[in-house]
Amino acid sequence: MDTLPFHAFVFALDVIVLLGLFLWLRYRQYRRFVPQSSDDILRFALYHQPEDIRKPSLLWDLSGVVLFGGFWIACFAVFSRLIFTDYFQKQIFNFNVGQCIVEGLAFHGTALLLFTGILLCRNRRFVFAAIPLFFAAVLAGFSFDVLYREPYMLKVEHYEIKTSKVKKKLRVVFVADIQTDRIGWYEERTLQKIQQQKADLIILGGDYLQAYAGTPGVNDLPELFRQLLLRIPLKAPLGVFAIAGNVGPTDQKMFKDTGVGVVTSSTIFDNLGADKGLGPIDLVLLGLGDSDGGIGERGLTDSGNFIIMAGHYPNYAVDGYESHTWNHKVDGYRKAKRAPDLMLAGHTHGGQISLPWGEVLFTEGGDNHIKQLPRNMWKGFFTYPNGGHLLITRGSGMERGWAPRVRFLCPSEISVIDIVPE
Repeated sequence: MDTLPFHAFVFALDVIVLLGLFLWLRYRQYRRFVPQSSDDILRFALYHQPEDIRKPSLLWDLSGVVLFGGFWIACFAVFSRLIFTDYFQKQIFNFNVGQCIVEGLAFHGTALLLFTGILLCRNRRFVFAAIPLFFAAVLAGFSFDVLYREPYMLKVEHYEIKTSKVKKKLRVVFVADIQTDRIGWYEERTLQKIQQQKADLIILGGDYLQAYAGTPGVNDLPELFRQLLLRIPLKAPLGVFAIAGNVGPTDQKMFKDTGVGVVTSSTIFDNLGADKGLGPIDLVLLGLGDSDGGIGERGLTDSGNFIIMAGHYPNYAVDGYESHTWNHKVDGYRKAKRAPDLMLAGHTHGGQISLPWGEVLFTEGGDNHIKQLPRNMWKGFFTYPNGGHLLITRGSGMERGWAPRVRFLCPSEISVIDIVPE
């Protein structure tokens, strides 16, 4: 709904361009017709007699398509740039800029290509018309996938770790970056799928809500999220914990009476599950600063228990990271002698956009917290030489605010990790 004013403008531009292209392609079809009035121009545009028709030149048709196509692209680019300005954002409307641009290209670009092909067919340029018709079909399919299919696929990914430190199978569910600006069917399905995994421990990895100032009902989002957790409660024998993210609130009020334990500063839970015969394990939940800067040896207990560490940023687990934002260097655990047995992180969204051969093309969270990580570690499950395991989840939601809500070859994820005895 927040992109409708943008689409209204672009639709008017569509009409102007298509009408101009239609008249351009029709004009060269007439030998003898010379309009004398506005009624003649209307008749010229809508009707013709077979004896008046001649085959127009290919150069004329090509120049018309290029001219009007270029005009549409130029106008679209200028208006897309204008909606970034303070005047549009503050005085006229709080556009969701990224979504406007993506939807504009998807909807209006497809329509322009389709109708250009139809006009060329009508002008008997059937071979030439196949080009815009082909690209219209490709763009329509691609747009459907990135806007409406992959963002809501919500795959349950299973991972397994074998260790002698646990006595029986322990299932951990990790979900990060729900990051929604409205509470609806997808958020309900996410919580339902989490609960269906029958986890022994559930960890929510930060970034629960994200909305820009113009989003309708933005002030009600925390309470709506709390009501959702009350309708679909998350339960696990070892507890349900929520750690802090860098976007949106993470406070006791938002999780009040939901049974979710909120952890905003680094906290260690020793011997978790010892009384239930599930381990025991030591659970280390990192505050936002420690997940960015690295908690190091402070997070490694000497109990001999299986250690699970979770933080929003993955930087704490990767060596050689140097943050220009926080002005400190992190050694991480990748080359350390000791590492937590299982490290969990989010924030990257898996990049949201990947190439067909698996490489992450770009990431929504394109700040220093991401750019300093090795590109091949923006998502996935990794095993270190020291025995530590790192899972960087693709997240269950998408970047919101003024960013486009898209995914390509990177579906949303609920991570299920089974820790089993050797």
